[in-house]
Amino acid sequence: MPTHDAIDRMTKKLRLDTPLIAVYDAAPGEAFAPVVEAKERTCCFAYYTQWLDGQTVVFKKGGGGCPGGHRAFGLEKDYPDYMAHFLTDGEGAPMGEGLKASSELAQEFLDNAVPPEISGDTVLIGPLRLDQWDSVQTVTFLVDPDRLAGTMTLAGFWSGRDVVKAPFSSGCGMIWRSVVEDDDLDPAVIGCTDLAMRRYVPPEIISLTVSPARFEQMLTFPDHAFLYKSWWNELMDSRGL
Repeated sequence: MPTHDAIDRMTKKLRLDTPLIAVYDAAPGEAFAPVVEAKERTCCFAYYTQWLDGQTVVFKKGGGGCPGGHRAFGLEKDYPDYMAHFLTDGEGAPMGEGLKASSELAQEFLDNAVPPEISGDTVLIGPLRLDQWDSVQTVTFLVDPDRLAGTMTLAGFWSGRDVVKAPFSSGCGMIWRSVVEDDDLDPAVIGCTDLAMRRYVPPEIISLTVSPARFEQMLTFPDHAFLYKSWWNELMDSRGL
């Protein structure tokens, strides 16, 4: 289990000024307070400022929040029959988003978008709480491009393979489903690239999401790692960070 000291060491070397955000497979309770329940059809990233304020957002099966988010979080398993057209031409759908060249390609994406398995009827998103580590499913860094470069490099520090991927997905999909759907790679996923959710975050913010296991590994960087070297620190100094 991570320690506060290890996290402080990493966040200080990365010069992070945003909180670490976790997705929890858990029921809401005092341990997550303050808690706010998702409303209507709201995107999970509409709660960005609440996350920064220390609040945890609850998504409940049958409750509020974007329907796509409910599927990305495993609260629902199936998409509406018109979903491939919703992503493309709008034929028989409430609208067409024009995100894929054809409904066939959109359907291929949907067929491979397997929702995670959850233990109950709620999924929580909010600040990382180490006393709830056993229910953490992913950890997300909210970063600008410079610190994205740092977190990406740290995520792949122990690998000879490229562990970072930037998939096509919804914003909610990138902070959980895209991380767990490739067990062999255990990827670090670049997110906040969903056109529909970008409006909810500052223009410079991008995300990098990792599994609990990769997060724990990232905390163990040695003193000879790049975070102690001039390239990184001169970059941060040049930005006034």
